[in-house]
Amino acid sequence: MSSTPKQDLRFIKNENLIQKTFREMIAETEYSRITIKELTERAQINRKTFYLHYPSLDHLLTELQFKLMEPTLRMISETVFPDDVEKIIQHSFQFMAALDPVDKKILSAKGNVTDSNSPSDLIREHFFAKYDCFPQYNRFESNLIITYFSVCLGVIYRQWEVDGQRIPIEEMIPLATRLILHGLDGAGLAGRNED
Repeated sequence: MSSTPKQDLRFIKNENLIQKTFREMIAETEYSRITIKELTERAQINRKTFYLHYPSLDHLLTELQFKLMEPTLRMISETVFPDDVEKIIQHSFQFMAALDPVDKKILSAKGNVTDSNSPSDLIREHFFAKYDCFPQYNRFESNLIITYFSVCLGVIYRQWEVDGQRIPIEEMIPLATRLILHGLDGAGLAGRNED
């Protein structure tokens, strides 16, 4: 009885080597500068071995992005929106803050796989699939609500990161939650100029 290629120990070792080498390379340079030729030379494998695992570098990137996003996608499947919005925000901040610089580079890299979305599109897609319609809104209004939530969360997180995470995460999560759920009013700013 012969094993299938994916069960073969050598296949698994080569796949791990390809991913490890890719991570080392993306830590040193931009994704757009990595080539299969350079990766295979550095990993000391031939190009055919690479192509047994991935049709292209973009497919390798996409697989690594999916692996990194797995905990977030699982969290979406285990939560109820908008009831668990605070839990979703908390998970998102803690997950992103815990990523190492290489993981962040992998998630932000842009590949060109036609049947694949960016990590942020993938998250929004999972939200759309799970919460396709709130009872009081039609599908298009529901999509806008989910888009508002995911865009706000992403932009607030990125600004926190750009500012060097100077607000402790324990304070940032409730602030982000208030801003997303209640806008300027949640920050105590709405109507300040009214006399």
